[in-house]
Amino acid sequence: MKKTLLAGALALSAIVGSPRAARADCLIESVDSCNQDFGGNSNYYTISIRGWCYMVRAAMCSVGG
Repeated sequence: MKKTLLAGALALSAIVGSPRAARADCLIESVDSCNQDFGGNSNYYTISIRGWCYMVRAAMCSVGG
């Protein structure tokens, strides 16, 4: 499973390339929005989904501006 996640992360970084540095305010907003969307329950699945949300929205900040 770890090899699959690592391969996926490497493939995503190869597709995205070297994006501009993400702005701090965008990252803070993305973390806050993930916490609001997937907060509350602290079971394994919710924590996993919240972690993926952090990664996806942080990537959107770095790619989108």
